[in-house]
Amino acid sequence: MRPWQRIAATEILEQRRQPAMLFVLVANYLLWLLVFGGTFVALDFVLGDPLGREMLDEQLAGSGVELDAMIRVAVSTYGSLSFTNLPLFVSIFAGNSVLHERNLGTLPFLLLAPLGRRELLVGKLAGAMAIPLGLHLVFVGAGCFLFGRIDLVDDFPLFGGGPAFWVGYLLGAPASTLFVGALGTVISALSRDVRTSMQTTSFLIGLFSLGIGYALVDGLSEGVVFELVFAASGLGLAAFALEIGARAIGRDFA
Repeated sequence: MRPWQRIAATEILEQRRQPAMLFVLVANYLLWLLVFGGTFVALDFVLGDPLGREMLDEQLAGSGVELDAMIRVAVSTYGSLSFTNLPLFVSIFAGNSVLHERNLGTLPFLLLAPLGRRELLVGKLAGAMAIPLGLHLVFVGAGCFLFGRIDLVDDFPLFGGGPAFWVGYLLGAPASTLFVGALGTVISALSRDVRTSMQTTSFLIGLFSLGIGYALVDGLSEGVVFELVFAASGLGLAAFALEIGARAIGRDFA
């Protein structure tokens, strides 16, 4: 096992020792599945009845809302929230990864070990990515597959299972999350206390996470090329952030 893999394995073990946090991650996915799944099923049932559709159209018309627009917003919101979970959770784990070693007093020993600083950050990032990525693949994949069976929304790219979806789901989301996680890892490495790390991570990376969710979902209509470019950009920015972090980490111990 390579040094960065040992670091990653240690991070995963630390996460498994926090069952409450893992429960929150799973519950968050289940919440959106239940809320939006129930909404889509209910709307599909109502619209399947001519009288129910007429009544709903009248109610929406009185509110100045178009039915098609409401459905589009609901689908976009579900997809954005689902795809936001991955970078958000990874940033939370990564934002405390190196700082945890500093607080325990083990960071100087890691920096003196036969382990490159870049490898240290990569291992921390890989460990922060592992469990959230697994949850993303399971719950987002299951949700999009199940909702794609509902006639009301099966024409949307998010549920159609087309090439753009698979690229965004398997490449775009993980690649852009690497960038967000790399930022969290670097912030953690440069911070001196938990408050600074968490405040910076929550503000800065929270904005990035929301942007990633919307870009991935709304970008599905742009096709495969957009999703590939988005994924490549995420990988490039992640590598750049890790390089900066590797040069800056541990200067106070030099």
